[in-house]
Amino acid sequence: MAQHDPEEPLVQGAPVAGIPYRWVSLALVCLGVFLATLDSSITNIALPTLADEFDAEPSEVVWVTLIFIVVSTGLALIMGRLGDVHGRKRLYVMGFALFMLAAGAAALAGSLPELLGARAVQAVGSSLVLANGAAIIASSFPASQRGRALGFQVATVGAGVATGPVLGGVLVDLLDWRAIFWTRLPLGLFGAVLVWRFLRDAEEAKRPRGLDLSGSLLIFGLLACLVLGVNRGEAWGWTSAPIVALFASSASLLVLFLCVERRAASPVVDLLLFKRRSYSAAISAAILQFFGLSAVIILMPFYLVEARGYSTLEAGGISAALPIAMLLLSPISGGLADRFAPRVIATIGIAFAAAGLLFLATIDADTSVAGIAVRLFVIGTGAAIFSSPNTSTIMASVPPERLGTASASQTTARTFGNSIGIAVATALYSAQAASYALARSDLGLADPAVESDALVSGIRLAFVVGASVTLLGIPASLMRGARVVQPPAPASATTRA
Repeated sequence: MAQHDPEEPLVQGAPVAGIPYRWVSLALVCLGVFLATLDSSITNIALPTLADEFDAEPSEVVWVTLIFIVVSTGLALIMGRLGDVHGRKRLYVMGFALFMLAAGAAALAGSLPELLGARAVQAVGSSLVLANGAAIIASSFPASQRGRALGFQVATVGAGVATGPVLGGVLVDLLDWRAIFWTRLPLGLFGAVLVWRFLRDAEEAKRPRGLDLSGSLLIFGLLACLVLGVNRGEAWGWTSAPIVALFASSASLLVLFLCVERRAASPVVDLLLFKRRSYSAAISAAILQFFGLSAVIILMPFYLVEARGYSTLEAGGISAALPIAMLLLSPISGGLADRFAPRVIATIGIAFAAAGLLFLATIDADTSVAGIAVRLFVIGTGAAIFSSPNTSTIMASVPPERLGTASASQTTARTFGNSIGIAVATALYSAQAASYALARSDLGLADPAVESDALVSGIRLAFVVGASVTLLGIPASLMRGARVVQPPAPASATTRA
């Protein structure tokens, strides 16, 4: 396949109402990304309500979130490759439609199993949207404008995350939990129509052929077992039979996957991409950054609600400082990445995020709302500075026929980093809080006199560890090289063998 001119977009279309096609495609992607990221944050806030509604234990209701994470993570790389092979427009429309139809089914669910089934289908739709979003942007923009465009996508993630807790709290309080699903149906269906009408695909002749079915099944099983094991390790016990079996299955499936992909004619994941320093370094840095951010996402509600006594709605408003920073600053960092070396911008960002986590680790039971918000804003600033140039590096590191794989790799890195980070943060938080309380009272955490300080102690330790892991992203980010040169087409199956 001939080398592609990076300043010539792969996909072009006619302007819409005088707006250049590339900006139309960006708007359509941002709509899908907003709805998908809004879903994760808006659903979490309703979990206590769902436990009451279905008379279920928290360990059962958490599957409303967990099944979504497991399915969407397991399918991301497969959906990205399907987009490369069959065209992203068709899959993006299917993703919109599935996501919204499943949201309607969730709103009508009469039992927890029905809701879980709807959430699994929603996860399929979400994976179709998120796995192909960055690829659509990268194929519609010239390389000199790609960073800024991807910055808008990252900003949209911030908007979805910031809006979810506040909107979810309002809908649950004023209406009921079903409203968090059905109120999004009109926007989603309208978006599906717009995508079908205006989005364009690469010419069929420019697409690769074939999909490795065996590799697809193996990568789904591998990621699903790994994410499930990491997420449930604390609840089920890290040495329990189910967790050991999940990790053993993950290891076995990884070996099989590597063997199959090495010889596949059209692999789901081209293993040769990981030999490219820019690609592997950017993926590694993303995992480490999301590891650190996960501690904030999972533990700030405990700090604000349980340790400080704020309402769920108030906690959502305070926590919004982080995604608001991403919303405001991501397009700026993306524009800077188009003008300067992405390595420098991304490294400054991840260093800033680590410093923000260390700053957040200084909170106590008396920290002011403004003090909390400033700390979260610093972390969000670091995430914004890092994410846009890092995503741009990932997309620029692969040949045109692998853009879907690159886009899905970013999604997988996020969910994988978050899953591990949440498991570690919750384990540290629980152990430290219990130890702190028992050292000061025979009643432990049951003693109101020590409970608040004990919770804060656990949260601070988790933030310090999260910051330490995020700091490891600095050398990973620097290893990507000063500039990224788009590689030629991957080697054939014969060369691999």
